[in-house]
Amino acid sequence: AAGRPPLVVVGHRGKGMNALASPDERLREVKENTVRSFNDAARVAGVGYVEFDVQVTKDGCPIVFHDNFIYTEQDGKISGKRVTDLPLDEFLSYGPQKDQDKVGRPLLRKLKDGRTLMWDVRSDEPLCTLREAFEGVDARVGFNVELKFDDDLDYQEEELAGVLQAILKARS
Repeated sequence: AAGRPPLVVVGHRGKGMNALASPDERLREVKENTVRSFNDAARVAGVGYVEFDVQVTKDGCPIVFHDNFIYTEQDGKISGKRVTDLPLDEFLSYGPQKDQDKVGRPLLRKLKDGRTLMWDVRSDEPLCTLREAFEGVDARVGFNVELKFDDDLDYQEEELAGVLQAILKARS
């Protein structure tokens, strides 16, 4: 129709979300919300934009992560922490590490049905900050950034403004 903007294809969480319990291997091909996932979405799927959630760590760093809680297993016990309660270095300590000599904490994911599974994908990559996404993703790929807030928490206006400022600062 005349005057309608062009169709834009957007990659949800990059090349797609991970459905860890699905028998479909494609849903566990590459870890969602990583620089690799964003670049693969553009290269393989031909998307012009990627959509992802951004939260801000306790020490003020915008990170790309969908879930409100991050889970790990230690000594046979599963524990979860609110992502926004973690400092950046602790958040980045989960899963594969940029430094190949370091071993990250096991990264698990809690499913909607209550099960918690190892976050195993075929092509794994470290968690990333928003700045790393800006720097590492092909410049031709646009970003649709969702500011992620926990629906179970009450936020003051100053907190919301601080999160927005931290995110905008990551772009400069």
